[in-house]
Amino acid sequence: MESFPMRTDRESVGRLLVKVRDTFGDRIEIDILDPRCSFWIFDLVRFRVKSTEPVWILDGKLLFRGIPGWTELEGVLAERLGME
Repeated sequence: MESFPMRTDRESVGRLLVKVRDTFGDRIEIDILDPRCSFWIFDLVRFRVKSTEPVWILDGKLLFRGIPGWTELEGVLAERLGME
């Protein structure tokens, strides 16, 4: 992992995904799209997904480009799920 491109970003996203799963459990489904996979071509084009930037999409709407802070991400997800 030392020489892996965008190592820090991938580790940050990983930590956020663990927090999402720990906080929301089965109430939210997480899909990770690899821009190199042609299976997702329509979503990749629609949301202009690049291999150098994480993109956060919820219910077909672009939420964030890059890596949001936990508080911001948690707030958006909780609001969408109807949680206080």
